[in-house]
Amino acid sequence: DRVVPASKKFIMEKMGVKYVNAVAYSLEKIFDDLPKNSPVFFILSPGADPTKDVEILARKRGFTRDNGKVLIYSLGQGQEPLAERALDTAYQQGGWVVLQNIHLTPK
Repeated sequence: DRVVPASKKFIMEKMGVKYVNAVAYSLEKIFDDLPKNSPVFFILSPGADPTKDVEILARKRGFTRDNGKVLIYSLGQGQEPLAERALDTAYQQGGWVVLQNIHLTPK
């Protein structure tokens, strides 16, 4: 519980306050700046969930769950083989795969 506040204090003292203040991000800008086959990783704080924002952006670009171009897996409950197949398919045919709780997967 004390790691985050202590880390913030250390970073503020050594690097400055601008490195600890939350920055508003534009998911659309992030995706526009990346190569199409580049993965995006979100390192989240408790309670944060960008899934809806990702789905909204995907829909704008023609990717939906309905057309099979957006697949979402929560790992740690035996979903790993399905997620691996989804990643292969998305890589070959185009699509987005959202992997949640990757810290729970044994690989």
